[in-house]
Amino acid sequence: MERLLIFDGRKAYGSMLRSLHGAGRLVRSAGLAARERTSRLGGEQWQEMRESLMRDRRQPLRLALIALIAFPSGMAILAAGSAEVAQQSESSGSEAVSAVGEWDDVVGRAWRRHALERERERAIAEFASEFSIPPDLSGQIYTAARRHAIEPQIAFGLVRTESSFRRTAVSHAGAVGYTQLLPSTARWIAPGTTRTALFNTETNLDVGFRYLKYLKDKYDGDVDLALTAYNRGQGRVDALLRSGRNPDNGYATAVRTGHVSRQLIRQNSPRG
Repeated sequence: MERLLIFDGRKAYGSMLRSLHGAGRLVRSAGLAARERTSRLGGEQWQEMRESLMRDRRQPLRLALIALIAFPSGMAILAAGSAEVAQQSESSGSEAVSAVGEWDDVVGRAWRRHALERERERAIAEFASEFSIPPDLSGQIYTAARRHAIEPQIAFGLVRTESSFRRTAVSHAGAVGYTQLLPSTARWIAPGTTRTALFNTETNLDVGFRYLKYLKDKYDGDVDLALTAYNRGQGRVDALLRSGRNPDNGYATAVRTGHVSRQLIRQNSPRG
């Protein structure tokens, strides 16, 4: 049976939904057609397949996902399972119709997850190329950014601006690692975080982006203001805002574009 489950199935999914949506009678028809199409199977193989399908009334729902993703021949197995469910139903096909809806939902979620994973791989490759960094580092930055609801472009720009993608970077003020966090700020955001831990890629990115997320929430989603506070310190930014002054020092622009202003170079103040 496992040998039967080796095939290509995108066409099967669309074809299956078109043929089975709507009513139990279509499911039954598909089941009859499936039995004819699979008549070439030896009696022992067919019996084994049938027993597997009937072991649990919900088993076809599980096999449907495998069949649809794997191969066009999965139509036969899926339809056969559908027919068995329909035949066992005391209603006039309503249970089969419900099952078809459930299959649609299950397989739809699987394809969405697949599409998201493909998009993630594409984005990681593009960022690795854009910033000339290894794919594994690109993947770690992308994953940490998504975890904390930070726009990936902003996340990559921040790491470039802070450390030029150097894991062991240490500033004259004592800020550490990819996101150049002061150990005191790291301990405040993630209690127990040590200075040594900030040299770990995953820890540094996680705590750094968690801090940026905190600032973004504090400033009502204003990403540029959050970035400015990340660089100048939230206390300094708050004081400037209270006095009616603009706290912008060019840091947000540097993160977004890679252009570092003279003002930012002059200030270069530690955050925290």
